[in-house]
Amino acid sequence: MGLMRRELLTEIMAGLGLVPMLAMSSPSTWGTLLFEPEGRVVPPQPMPANPFVREGKVLVGLIHGHDPAAMLREGLKIMGGVELLALRGKQVLIKPNVVNDRPPPTTTNPQVVAAAVSLCREAGAADVLVADSSGVIRFPTVNNLRKTGIGQAAEAAGAKVLALEHEPWVRVEPSRAAILPRYYVSQPVYEADVVINLPVIKTHRFAHYSCSLKNAVGIVHPRNRPSVTFLAGNWHERIAELNLAVHPLLTIADGTTLMIAGGPTSGTAQKGDLLLVSGDRVATDVVALAILRSFKAWTKVTEIGIWEQRQIRHAVKLGLGVKSAAQIGLLTRSLSGPSKAFDQLVDAIRQDLYVEVISAG
Repeated sequence: MGLMRRELLTEIMAGLGLVPMLAMSSPSTWGTLLFEPEGRVVPPQPMPANPFVREGKVLVGLIHGHDPAAMLREGLKIMGGVELLALRGKQVLIKPNVVNDRPPPTTTNPQVVAAAVSLCREAGAADVLVADSSGVIRFPTVNNLRKTGIGQAAEAAGAKVLALEHEPWVRVEPSRAAILPRYYVSQPVYEADVVINLPVIKTHRFAHYSCSLKNAVGIVHPRNRPSVTFLAGNWHERIAELNLAVHPLLTIADGTTLMIAGGPTSGTAQKGDLLLVSGDRVATDVVALAILRSFKAWTKVTEIGIWEQRQIRHAVKLGLGVKSAAQIGLLTRSLSGPSKAFDQLVDAIRQDLYVEVISAG
């Protein structure tokens, strides 16, 4: 049985499994799915210039360590410094992965969220918001923010926390979208001066993997999410097109604990002690895929080449990031001293992705 056929059968079974779960959902959840929200039509946000480029290479920082705050600082330092983000006086929205109420690697590590908030505050951001909207059948997000500890960590570091399903929406109609010619995006995300993406590096039963591109699902209205049209067969392309509306200036991919099989809500966890930092969503995702492939635990990433993954292929077609590994410069640093496992991982990434590993300085 081919991979595509297996995937279709898996989606059908998952769809049948959703029926009783939806039947037990609250009336507000049903109302959210049945009725289109109000929202003014706005143009897609322009893509900001990537501040982390050196000698023509789009930089991706891969940091190994045990202290997320120190790892994040080092990741930005080796790429040129947090100053390149020019956050002073701006409203920054940080978007973690809060799909449900489970701990990492299902959701973003609260320590990583707190580290990002603190960094933005220290860099002079006027306001910092931490915001997401959970899976539809796992509402309300506010409970998940509390149970995961993400809400408390964000507030303690100086951020305001939002559950996006309770916020207003705007409608975008991207000219380059072929599958989703119109969809609704959270207004606070759309109006933020700077968006910082905080996905988890994990595998996914339907999307194959989940990282930067997939994390955009939480900023769109539930009616427009791939899970609502699970039998359409275009999960991957929908995910890519949802990234046309709003563009993060920075992605911090949480690999402190990885999910190397299963996902997105439950699966096989693997201690990673990693952060990926970049200004390019596609570059982040292809390195994340190489990391997941190194464990050889999930056929949906091992049986398909990195650049042949449909999320990646469609994102490249849409101009959302790098087009090849030749455009990427991978900077690596271990903050926990010499690590044979980390050196082996870097070598596996280099060989699988054919990416240049350059000196971190």
